[in-house]
Amino acid sequence: MTRIIKTIVAALTLGLTALPAAADLSPAEISAINGKSGIRVLSSDGAFVGQTFGLRISGDHTRLFLLSRNGSTFNLRGGRDVIITTDTDSLDWNNGQLILGADERRLRGKAHTSGGSGNPITIHVFNR
Repeated sequence: MTRIIKTIVAALTLGLTALPAAADLSPAEISAINGKSGIRVLSSDGAFVGQTFGLRISGDHTRLFLLSRNGSTFNLRGGRDVIITTDTDSLDWNNGQLILGADERRLRGKAHTSGGSGNPITIHVFNR
């Protein structure tokens, strides 16, 4: 509950429109989505980041394997795949979509590219 209040206050402070708050992932939600493809992933400020083609939840950390789609945050970088590693407790489930605990600006700032256009964009977002 404290995290939800902090998120709303931060969004209002920045003048952003906050998404409807949701609880952290429950054990049932984790087991239902772990390894699934086709889940839309949004940033905390509502930007479409991509669609999963894989998802691995392992204790405290989650790795999202995303396809860039039209209108997604990283689609302008040659349609490269995106791999996001984050804290499991910073993910929320809302209306069949995963919400990351980072806004679009933070995701862009954390994005790392290496090598040619065939290599994925990697992003490590931790709340430590």
